[in-house]
Amino acid sequence: MQNIISTILVLTSVLFRAAYSQSAVAANKTGWRGTLSSLDGGLGGTITVADEDTLVINSYALEDGLAPALYWWGSASPRLSEGFRISNKQVNEAATSDTYTIALDAGRALKDFTTVGLWCERFSVNFGQVTLAPPTSGGSDTAGAAPSGGGKVMGNAGAVNGVWRAAFGVPVLLVTYLVM
Repeated sequence: MQNIISTILVLTSVLFRAAYSQSAVAANKTGWRGTLSSLDGGLGGTITVADEDTLVINSYALEDGLAPALYWWGSASPRLSEGFRISNKQVNEAATSDTYTIALDAGRALKDFTTVGLWCERFSVNFGQVTLAPPTSGGSDTAGAAPSGGGKVMGNAGAVNGVWRAAFGVPVLLVTYLVM
């Protein structure tokens, strides 16, 4: 019996680590979105998380992209100035298309930020930003939604249960109950 309990605890530990890994967090943020504020340069549009490596801006607008060191930044706080570069592609021209793709290629992952904005690194000027949030209605994306029983999703419990169910077909809470 002790070997079974030890095995279950080890498997649970492995699955918790998987649930908190970058890919699990990124998968949870796919579909998150928000509308950019326009603080400078006529910036506008709606940013959506397309996948773990890509953000897409629809209805993209930027009237003035001539700042000397303009890059997409992310921040874990609502203050973009406390953030970091998330894309190495310098923005150096006004919008030429209705859609703009931001590649997350600067060594940061979706788990590192919730606020995204266009930042001039040379003059510390915020051109506009948004705090990404899960969609609130429509579609099949239920990220951030409360369970139908009326309870609240706590942290990454949904992701952990999803990983556990995908691997073993049983919820973590059932295993926890059996171990106790």
